[in-house]
Amino acid sequence: MPWLLLLMAIEFRVHELPFAQVSGEGARKYMPGTMGGGLAVLDFDGDGRPDLFFANGAELPSLEKKSEKQWSRLLRNLGGGKFEDVTVGSGLRQKGYAMGAAAGDVDGDGKVDLVVLGVGFIELYRNLGGGKFGLTEIENGGRWAYAAKFADLDGDGDQDLFVVNYVRWSAAGDRECVVNGKPDYCHPRYYKPSANQLFENVGGGKLKDVSATSGIGAHEGKGMGLAVADLTGDGKLDVFVTNDREWNFLFVNQGGLKFVEKGFDWGVAVPSDGKSPSAMGVAALDYDRDGKTDLVYTALKEETFPLLKNNGKTMVEAGIETGLARVTRGMSGWGVGAADFNGDGFVDLIVGRSDALSPQGGKGAAAREPLSVIWNRGGKRFEMGAELKSESRMWRWLEVADLSGDGCLDAVVTALDATAVWVEGVCK
Repeated sequence: MPWLLLLMAIEFRVHELPFAQVSGEGARKYMPGTMGGGLAVLDFDGDGRPDLFFANGAELPSLEKKSEKQWSRLLRNLGGGKFEDVTVGSGLRQKGYAMGAAAGDVDGDGKVDLVVLGVGFIELYRNLGGGKFGLTEIENGGRWAYAAKFADLDGDGDQDLFVVNYVRWSAAGDRECVVNGKPDYCHPRYYKPSANQLFENVGGGKLKDVSATSGIGAHEGKGMGLAVADLTGDGKLDVFVTNDREWNFLFVNQGGLKFVEKGFDWGVAVPSDGKSPSAMGVAALDYDRDGKTDLVYTALKEETFPLLKNNGKTMVEAGIETGLARVTRGMSGWGVGAADFNGDGFVDLIVGRSDALSPQGGKGAAAREPLSVIWNRGGKRFEMGAELKSESRMWRWLEVADLSGDGCLDAVVTALDATAVWVEGVCK
């Protein structure tokens, strides 16, 4: 097989980063406590090195930050594996229970801006230069904003914002649930779904909510992740949204910021068994190098991580034929990154694993899991890698970037109530 000739040796080294996520988990298990840990990779100072922003939690159920430990943090990449906390004085206001973040150039000035998402709020921080940011609140109707991406969805040359919202939640309406005799986080079926939002970039650093007119706001789900890619092959960017125990959405771009939901038509709404899994993190990838964009997303144990092969008109499950279903059946996954880590020309997977249940709960002994690399062998099969050894934590969000600037890809992964890590890929 000629692809083997391209293979180069790689070693993964795991380094602790100067940030520890705070979940706010206590004896009573309020739902936000298991959901946080978002991050964004951005070169905010324009020095060519990827910097890191970590969204942090707060007290529960008040959603208030009462300690510096609960601050969201901006880490400047100094090179040589060193990171400096530059949050103080940056203007990155500390508010509420932050869940996620996204980076993009909203105003087209060449400096990367930042959106912070949380339970009941969205904040836009425009990059003013010199390590300073200016805040603009974005109205979101008090929704639980969970994940987002900037992309030019209308093809006019600037970056629009798609926001994935989770369930409708309030402290007063939260339930008390028990798993194996101990308090634990509730199943998502106990919470009502929420609609996602689309914001059009109208210039001057301003974003306009076009959720209703675009068609996005007509569909309610329990959103966890999103991938933005041209899935239909018509040259326009589509949006795939994973939903937690609800069918997934595929918003097909009609042009002019109009979208039609086609999840069932394209075979991505649910797996072939018809059951909606705990769909979480998602990555767009061309795993078999046929020129069409495929999808993979994480889920909980026994659900496998569905792999959806794009045949140009629909998408079909390929987890069994490629072995990915077998490899991932015993895993619970959260964040997932797709990249060619070993330089063989085929996209591999790295997964931040753990359950959604509490490590203090009735199934706590199995809640924590290790990080895992899954190798793509020639676009034909996936196999578990033994190259990455990490301790088991409540791993959450994951982003791929070359933090060291050596041309070998790395990953950043957060964990609940633990330090985030830099998984350094070292090519040999």
